[in-house]
Amino acid sequence: MNPGKLLTGTRSRRSTTAATRTVFGWYTAAIVVLCAGCSNVLAPRPDTTRFFILSAVAAGPNVAASGSAAATAVGLGPISFPQYLARNEMVTRTADNRIQFSARNRWAEPLDITFRRVLAEDLSRALGGASVTEFPFFGAAPPFTMRVQVTINRFETDSRGTAHLSALWNVIEVANNRVLYATSSEIEVAGAAGAAARAATLSQAAAQFAYQIAAELVSLERR
Repeated sequence: MNPGKLLTGTRSRRSTTAATRTVFGWYTAAIVVLCAGCSNVLAPRPDTTRFFILSAVAAGPNVAASGSAAATAVGLGPISFPQYLARNEMVTRTADNRIQFSARNRWAEPLDITFRRVLAEDLSRALGGASVTEFPFFGAAPPFTMRVQVTINRFETDSRGTAHLSALWNVIEVANNRVLYATSSEIEVAGAAGAAARAATLSQAAAQFAYQIAAELVSLERR
């Protein structure tokens, strides 16, 4: 055997082994870096979502207190709500034809559900504790002679925090399904920036709407 060839082969194998080790080291380093990056991406992050809800106004004028005639029971509904509002995300109208859904600030339940409940509570308070039955109504003889039907066209805040409520509503006599009164309401309540302030301002707008309805119900009872 030629000693020169043996030495050359040995050196070649050593070079190949060193190169393999170098490449393997590069691959290992790359995998470590990738795993470190994946751990940062996949690491749990705190949930910054905040939840809010409308609330009935704690105190307000008793519309029925100025006279003896007042509705002791009234039906409320149906109440129709725009689909863009019947959701959990808070909505801000940034321009006449543009709205923005918040990724962080959400309602604890769909806004249309909360609105119906809060409006019923506000209406009861405005009528001095009258019983308010929400739609759907059950039974052949409902415990009220009038019901209020509502179509909400707008119920959100603008970029300044001002609440806007726009609605069509009518009062219907239950006995013969006759419309006794039909009108519209346009309500604005100045507010402030911030999700909590917006929720409070929208609650005030809902309360004002309830008192407008209560005033007309009392007027119809006295006729």
